[in-house]
Amino acid sequence: MKRVGSIVVASLVGLLLMPAISQSSTLLVPKTPWPVCSSTIVEFCIESVSIQSPGQAVEQLTWVPSGNAAPSSSASSSTSTTTTTLPGSTTTPTTTTTVATSSTTSQSSTPLAGMWTDATWSANGHAALGFSGLYVEANAANVFSNFMVFNVLPTLQDPASNDVFLANQSGSNYPASLSPDDIVTVSVETGNAQPGVTMAIGNNFSDIVSTDANGSVLTFSASPVPVAVASNTSQCVGESGVAAAQVTQLQAIVAPTNDPNAGFGVDGVSGRMYVESNGACVLSTPVWDVTTQTLTWTVGAPHFLPDGTTINQGFYQAMIPGADATLLWGLTNINQAASALVVSETSSGGASSQIAESSVSVKGGNIFISATGFSFSSPKFKISKNPRYKHFTTKKPRTITCERGKQVKKVTSLSPRCPRGFHVK
Repeated sequence: MKRVGSIVVASLVGLLLMPAISQSSTLLVPKTPWPVCSSTIVEFCIESVSIQSPGQAVEQLTWVPSGNAAPSSSASSSTSTTTTTLPGSTTTPTTTTTVATSSTTSQSSTPLAGMWTDATWSANGHAALGFSGLYVEANAANVFSNFMVFNVLPTLQDPASNDVFLANQSGSNYPASLSPDDIVTVSVETGNAQPGVTMAIGNNFSDIVSTDANGSVLTFSASPVPVAVASNTSQCVGESGVAAAQVTQLQAIVAPTNDPNAGFGVDGVSGRMYVESNGACVLSTPVWDVTTQTLTWTVGAPHFLPDGTTINQGFYQAMIPGADATLLWGLTNINQAASALVVSETSSGGASSQIAESSVSVKGGNIFISATGFSFSSPKFKISKNPRYKHFTTKKPRTITCERGKQVKKVTSLSPRCPRGFHVK
């Protein structure tokens, strides 16, 4: 079995099915937070953010730097009025901050650079959860990685200083929950990083990759999902782990296709695959087994929600481009994917278990693999050929021997190629 690349983002792990790597200029994704794009900052920056609630038009949000007043009425709500003293303020606010009675948010102690909001934030119901805008945290996964991480976070603005802070759940350091009914769209300039496989903690994910004069542009949209958050990795092992909190959140982790350190994958795959789930302890893209021609993936989260009794239910969806399915399985007619491919699940203990719902469907030339209603901690899923389907094109892996000086490597693949610097012996 060939595992190709890995990423650890906090407690998030991804195992990537990567395309053959294109060689270009040196790739160095910034390790520090990306700024908002401007006339002088044109790469590795956040271009725009928008939000759309059910039945409403798309709201294009405006960037408000910390310390600046937000657009008129953006922090007020028409539901109810309570006077709130925000923790960390230098003075006690003398104004009345209007929030929903169900709001239980508080602010962090460290100001953020700013927030994305608009004048109709409250009128359109976004303030009902107790925050006044969004902040997009963008940076490399860690100082050793070129994987790009985009985290959409709720913000509060101090009415005395206009400083912007992360909105937390009351009495904790966990972020306040976003609305699962909203669709958030983020557009970022990624410079010479060419976006590839994406892992999303979200639902209804879609993305577009384009180019402009400054390089690649990634625009993605998704809805936040409730996530059982673990305070340590031990809560994600076995069937007794209890989540420390539940947060409705949105995050995307993007692997550049031109990252020279991302590992080797199956030659010829497009790299445009994405997966989405609420299993944030462990989230992987499929691992390809060239011998059995199967894709296996794992998701992970605490078995129980914070109350210690409610079982944490999960979902997983993967999008596989039709051309990749042809390469991997010899499936020449992708419209027959539902008949040609099957999805199975194995529970954390190794036994087969029942998925509440699973499906294989085709839309727009892509194959969608979906599984919902399973329980955590770390179920494994497998997509493989249906033995009853008889119309696969026969494809067998072959092995070539590559050499570079005294170094010799064998490469087995459907379309084997020597690594950079090696040649066929």
